[in-house]
Amino acid sequence: MTETTKPNSNDHVKKKQMQKVIKNQKIYEFLHQHVPITKWLPKYNSKMAMGDMIAGITIGLTMIPQSIAYASLANLSPQVGLYSSLIGGFIYMNFGTVKQVSMGPTSLMALLTYEYTKNLTPEYVVLLTFMSGIVEMLMGLFKLGFLVDFISTPVTSGFTTATSIIVVMSQIKGILGVRFKGDTVKDILEKLIEHFHERRNGDMILGIGAIIVILSLRELRNVPAKGFLKNFLWFISLSRNTSVVLLAMFITYLFESSGTPLPYLTSGKYLTRLLILYYKYSIDTAKTGLPSLRFPPFGYTSGNTTVTLPEMLYEIRSAIFIIPLVSVLANVSIAKTYVFTYMPIDRNLNLMFLYFALANGGIVEATQEMLALGMCNIAGSFIMSMPTCGAFTRSALSQASGVQTTLSNIYASGLILLAILFLTPHFHLIPRAILSSILISAVLFMVDYQIVKPLWKTNRAELFVTLVTLLISLFFTVEIGLLAGICANIIHLALMWSRPKLKIELMKSKGVEFVLITPNNGLYFPAIDYLYREIMRIPKQEGYAKIPLVINCAHLKGLDYTAAKGLSLISSEIQAKDQRFIVLNASEKMRYVCRKSGCKSMVFCNSFDALPAAILGEQCKEKCILNSSSMKRNDTVVVDVPIMLAEVTPLLNIKPLNGNDAKVDL
Repeated sequence: MTETTKPNSNDHVKKKQMQKVIKNQKIYEFLHQHVPITKWLPKYNSKMAMGDMIAGITIGLTMIPQSIAYASLANLSPQVGLYSSLIGGFIYMNFGTVKQVSMGPTSLMALLTYEYTKNLTPEYVVLLTFMSGIVEMLMGLFKLGFLVDFISTPVTSGFTTATSIIVVMSQIKGILGVRFKGDTVKDILEKLIEHFHERRNGDMILGIGAIIVILSLRELRNVPAKGFLKNFLWFISLSRNTSVVLLAMFITYLFESSGTPLPYLTSGKYLTRLLILYYKYSIDTAKTGLPSLRFPPFGYTSGNTTVTLPEMLYEIRSAIFIIPLVSVLANVSIAKTYVFTYMPIDRNLNLMFLYFALANGGIVEATQEMLALGMCNIAGSFIMSMPTCGAFTRSALSQASGVQTTLSNIYASGLILLAILFLTPHFHLIPRAILSSILISAVLFMVDYQIVKPLWKTNRAELFVTLVTLLISLFFTVEIGLLAGICANIIHLALMWSRPKLKIELMKSKGVEFVLITPNNGLYFPAIDYLYREIMRIPKQEGYAKIPLVINCAHLKGLDYTAAKGLSLISSEIQAKDQRFIVLNASEKMRYVCRKSGCKSMVFCNSFDALPAAILGEQCKEKCILNSSSMKRNDTVVVDVPIMLAEVTPLLNIKPLNGNDAKVDL
């Protein structure tokens, strides 16, 4: 009689509880991955709050004047710059992963925005911001962050240096008090020479003086001091841009109050025209300063002309891809530079896409960064923002200010909101020379001249890539320069793949002499002709006609079909000359490719110690009896396969096509 056991109700309850715990854990992991604030907020303390508050106020005081200046660079009203800095901080605080990043307009985004929308209506700027966010989110969802890897540091250096030079050149007109439009450095230089006689002394004195003051105040942070004096100097240094703007606005107010004509140009009528054109507000609405929440323009009507969404997208077709790529590059580059010990790495967390931060050994969640960047731009388009991303200068300042988490963005955005509420009616008091001086002072230190010396000493090909990117960006356009740099980079990589470095040595082991050929990377089809020529030159040299040739595959990461056929051809021709050719340290995958490519004459060796035996030609035979279901029951096929003694230790695992076991007799 068999006993039957009833299922234990307690076990069933425990199983249900375990399933519920696992489900809750997956929900928490999903939230921690895609809403990073949920991971560190429960551990938030007063010390972290103090660090974030100091860093946030520091960044806010820096962003207010810079945002106004960047909007001016993009030919937009100052309000647009502040609106662009407002919404991004609140969103990135919740969804961003890098505590040093502060979302807002940058010189690069402003220059690219101007480049693509300079002859278009303001509706295109808002649509460009929306589409940039959509593309950035798609890049994150489809894990396209690897595209950024094709933009190397030399390309980035040449691109940012060219951008900095163009910004400086374009703002000289503001220092001189003249007005003209120029796209490339050549155009700007020609226009500067043409309009130089129209310069205004008041603008020149104010602009040059502001640059001297800003750069001097910048150095206050390096003054050796202690205690309160050190903190005071630090505060004066970080608020230098804001102080200069407020002082200039006060001077303009004094001139207007006394009825004295201004000796320099201000935003004035230019600002009012932009506000009416850009927002279509009444003057009373513009004075409130608060952004109006509205959908991005998916078409508009101008007079009797109606422009549809496809027509608008066609006008900014290339910008839809260039601007997101550059903004993702900026954010991921900042993350690679600064991310370390920000969040503890949860090894059980199923991260969709990771980039390893080379500098500090941490991780960069590139997918989440692209999603956060996309959300910031999509939300920004609803308040008429321009495209935004992180900035290296702001990130460096944030790091130096002791930032703890992304919550610092709420303090920066709070200051931006106060500026929008209280400074908007007084933007017409800002002198144009002041905005130009702030831009010049900000981008002057982005000129990366320090990269030239190490590249000259280590890799002149990469220096050539840097110069190509720099010169084409300067004399054509920055987007063409970036694409040219990427193409030069790809050509450089193709040359490396097609011309691998070969280390050729005359070796001797256990009395056996041979030539060892060691390629430094994978063998793919572009390199096989070069390898064939170099190897076939060796037997032609005096004294090397009979010496065995050994190709060392220890450093090879891969082998394609064409390369396998090329190695087979080399092996056949060398052996036809009564000379040994052996492939050393080939991986199982490489052997598999060679076997499937029909390379039956190739001799493999597993280790350096076994080379002498392989070279001397000591062989045994392996008989494989294959039972095939397609044959008669008693029929067998005996196959003789020559193998070297060096291969006997790991016997070949041979299985027939029908899945039956094979018998191996030695």
